[in-house]
Amino acid sequence: MKQFLLMVSIVFISVLAVGQQDVQYTNFMFAKSNYNPGFTGMGDGICINGLARQQWMGYKGTDGEGGAPATFYFSAQSPVKLLLGGIGVTVVKDEIGFESNTSVRLAYAFHLKLGEGNLGVGLAAGFLNKQIDFTKFRPTDSSDPLLQGGAESAMSFDLAMGAHYSTDDYYVGLSFTQLQNLWGAEAEFASGNDNLANPDYINHTYITGGYNYQLPMMPSIILNPNVLVKVAGTSSAQFDINMLAWYNKQVYAGVTYRATDAVSILAGYKVLDGFLKGLMGGVSYDITTSKMSSGTGGSFEIFVKYCFNIEFPPKSEKHGTVLYL
Repeated sequence: MKQFLLMVSIVFISVLAVGQQDVQYTNFMFAKSNYNPGFTGMGDGICINGLARQQWMGYKGTDGEGGAPATFYFSAQSPVKLLLGGIGVTVVKDEIGFESNTSVRLAYAFHLKLGEGNLGVGLAAGFLNKQIDFTKFRPTDSSDPLLQGGAESAMSFDLAMGAHYSTDDYYVGLSFTQLQNLWGAEAEFASGNDNLANPDYINHTYITGGYNYQLPMMPSIILNPNVLVKVAGTSSAQFDINMLAWYNKQVYAGVTYRATDAVSILAGYKVLDGFLKGLMGGVSYDITTSKMSSGTGGSFEIFVKYCFNIEFPPKSEKHGTVLYL
């Protein structure tokens, strides 16, 4: 516990600035595959995860229209013994204003038993697609050539890598996304205009950690602090610090603080037995503390996760003679 708190303190000291970077989840501890390929296949069997987030509900722009960020996330992953690790796919669609971004990644992680826990080292590759509908803009100069092309899109290669280590008591992770920029990869424009010829994607660094602490006097209660630090390039960073309280490893409630942005409340439930064993769901509500609190109803998020194992019946053996019995 002391080591975890020390790690959190060091991370906070290293934060240079605060701001929203890349896609944002309040339930980040339940969507690790999105930002860390090293977690691929390290769940409880075959896992399917879906998440939807509506940020700044009720927001209306200066022209009276909407445009608040809306994010949709899907992932599927599974351990594969033959590959000594796990494979998975993640799909993210992020919409804000007249812009839509879609990311699809295929991931593989190598798993290694290390000490008391398991280490996953993964690599993910895919594509990023950016689309802007210029027809919805209201220009001050209607002859502006940049606004004559209608809806346009551009696509670029996407690359991410990461490592994730977990035991029964804690986990830590380090990952990097949008690494294609380190090699100078440029987007390939999909239409005939040059408005989106080079979308400005910035590589991101993610640092995560969490700990499970069972209360000595109340063994049915487990405190689970989690932290996520997001660094965009070398100039901007943001941190989320969370505390969950689990009851009988089945029901949880908690709170998250996102620096200069929001305070969130979370709750969820996990099915431990029966036909729906492995099913889990949760919701969260962000109380906006930034200047965006005016005219908005906060942010809402919901996720559903289902993990299961496929068990094959043992192969029966038949013999033609009683001598083999």
